[in-house]
Amino acid sequence: MKTDEQLCFALGLAQKAGKLASGDQGIWDTLKKKGRARYVLIAADASQRTTEKIVHWCDANQVPYGKRLDRVRLGVAIGKAPRAAVAVLDDNFRKMMGF
Repeated sequence: MKTDEQLCFALGLAQKAGKLASGDQGIWDTLKKKGRARYVLIAADASQRTTEKIVHWCDANQVPYGKRLDRVRLGVAIGKAPRAAVAVLDDNFRKMMGF
């Protein structure tokens, strides 16, 4: 498993390459398009309601997911405000992140 620093670095690269979707609407739009999302990373401190909603979306679309980092660190890694989750859109970046 990658360290938090390695994961943040990979998230930043993926964001710059346009291979991440974040925020409720961004993740939902990505999951609706079958085969687009490769992995969803949920912040460890995301609310229970948000986590349940995203897990339901992932299960319904057969997209793997996991929990790691906190909302602030996840947001900082991608150069945005705190985020509850991000969807990785590329297999190479998913592998780079260790998922």
